[in-house]
Amino acid sequence: MPRVKLSAKQVSEIVGWVAGYIADQRQTYRGKAERLFDTHRRQLERFFPPEVLSSLRVIRGRASDPPFYRHLSALGIGNAPPFSAMAAVTFQDVVLHLEALTPGLLFHELVHAVQYRHLGLEGFAERYVNGFLRGGSYLGIPLEKQAYELEARFRAKPAEGFSVEQDVSERIRRREF
Repeated sequence: MPRVKLSAKQVSEIVGWVAGYIADQRQTYRGKAERLFDTHRRQLERFFPPEVLSSLRVIRGRASDPPFYRHLSALGIGNAPPFSAMAAVTFQDVVLHLEALTPGLLFHELVHAVQYRHLGLEGFAERYVNGFLRGGSYLGIPLEKQAYELEARFRAKPAEGFSVEQDVSERIRRREF
């Protein structure tokens, strides 16, 4: 899809919409969500800090597409990520999953939890929106690229640990997001 030219004010408004949506969804699901199973924690403890694994909550369900999507269409953005069709979505420290929570899927979502931890809600939303606008699609978002890259590394060698937190910190330092 061709990239849309937006003003800084329009981009800032979209970032606010995204951050608000994330905060609302986290609030909706956090109280109903459950801790990770011990088996998941054991599988992933070589990759993630204990505080990330202990604070994460998971709940099965379908995400709704954000109410502001109609505004995006009016701005010429017709390819916003379809949250309602995604296997899982992370809202800070809450993973809402439509599909079975496999180790690979959970790994991907935990990468996002670490990104939120380092960037904060507003920083994550800002980088997600700007990454989408620059990349032109969901797969062009650097935050997603990192999650898919690290998930693939995990899937290839699940017994070999590495620090997701270190990788996220390094990419932030290099301003890759």
